[in-house]
Formats: sequence, C-alpha cells, structure tokens
Amino acid sequence: MACHLLLSPRWAVTGMAAAYTLSYAIGLLLTALQLRQRTEGLLDGRRTCRTYARLTAAATGAGSAGWLIAHSRSHSLASVSWTPALSLTAGGITMLLLFLLLARLLRIGELRGLPGLG
Repeated sequence: MACHLLLSPRWAVTGMAAAYTLSYAIGLLLTALQLRQRTEGLLDGRRTCRTYARLTAAATGAGSAGWLIAHSRSHSLASVSWTPALSLTAGGITMLLLFLLLARLLRIGELRGLPGLG
C-alpha cells in the first residue's frame, strides 16, 4: 500500500517488485542464519551464496531478453486487440528458454532436480 501512496502510479508496481525483492532477500538471510545455527554450522554459506548469485545472473539475463522481445513485439505488430497477448507470450517463452540455457551453462546443480533437465 505504501508504494501506491508514496510513488506515482507509473512506478507503483515497480516499487512493489522492489519491496518484494528486498523482503525475500532479508527472509533468505534470516533463514540461512537460523538454519546454520540449528545445524551447528553444517550449512555451507559460500555454496548458498554462489548458487543464488548464479540464479540471479540467469534470471537477470533471461528477464532482460524477455523484456526486449516483448517490448519489440508490441511495437512491431499491428495494433490489434491480441497484440499484448502475443508480446507477453513471446517474452515469456524467451525468458523460460533462456533461463534454462543460462542455468545449464552456469552449472546450477538444482536444475538436475527438474524432470527431463538433469
């Protein structure tokens, strides 16, 4: 709600996304600290940080490419009522495929847990 009150309507959704990102990062940190305390130091913090850094890199690359594709499709297609759906579909497919490719290239081990991708 604060985003709608403090930010212009144009930036309210972006502000909410930033707030969610911050809250998840804080939650991850607190959870990791609690797990490390409960497992008496067995949690490998460096490995966890490396994994999240790789996931962030893959998601950033895929998200950027998906946005570019969706944005370029919305301007190049004729102005019809289904243009947003086509743009969203093109961007979403780009994001999915590129994320999987980048995750594999970055050797994100958790990818092996997904059926057919290990």
